Amino acid sequence: MRYFVRGLLPVMIAGSLFLQIGCQSGFKPGVPDQTYKVKIVSDAEFVRTRHGEYVDGYLAECESQFQKQRMFIALEIQKYTKDDRLIVTGRPTQDFVRMSFEDLVDAEVPVFRVGRAEPSIPTAPNVPRLSIR
Repeated sequence: MRYFVRGLLPVMIAGSLFLQIGCQSGFKPGVPDQTYKVKIVSDAEFVRTRHGEYVDGYLAECESQFQKQRMFIALEIQKYTKDDRLIVTGRPTQDFVRMSFEDLVDAEVPVFRVGRAEPSIPTAPNVPRLSIR
């Protein structure tokens, strides 16, 4: 029995250490992060999801596979305004919010949990100068 405990204790400590490191790194298997260019179409809102969770965020539009889609981007920090363009990276959730916008009433909009958001600032194309002689 003593040899069993002596051999099992280091394995248990190493296993719990690896488990703790994996939990702290935010590793979630299965769903890779996705990146979208979005345009915010509403002011910041505090809404309740279909599963009962309260989230802060914005209603946004993005273009995916040549189709305009709407999503509710859940952000922890509300520092953007309507009509801002962002590049967001995060994960889609299995949750929806009910929102009314434009011609739709109580539409189910998917929630996208944002891990990182940054302004999308278009750059000017690199056009060579014309030299006139």
